[in-house]
Amino acid sequence: MDPILILESITLLSIAKVLVIVLLLVYVVFALLMMKQVAAMTRAVTMKDDFVIRILGVLNFVFAVLVFLIALLIL
Repeated sequence: MDPILILESITLLSIAKVLVIVLLLVYVVFALLMMKQVAAMTRAVTMKDDFVIRILGVLNFVFAVLVFLIALLIL
């Protein structure tokens, strides 16, 4: 295949799609790290309602994964 044809097929829309996918993947990794930090924080500091913070961390991670998967399907 000719490299010139490959370069001609790259559009601004395809570059934007790739960037959106990459940024959503970074968000998934960030949400995972945030969930780990919440778990470490609740082990270090005891609170009476720490399960709420844990649930919010897990929900954020699940949301990030779902948005990433939906973006993969749509884009």
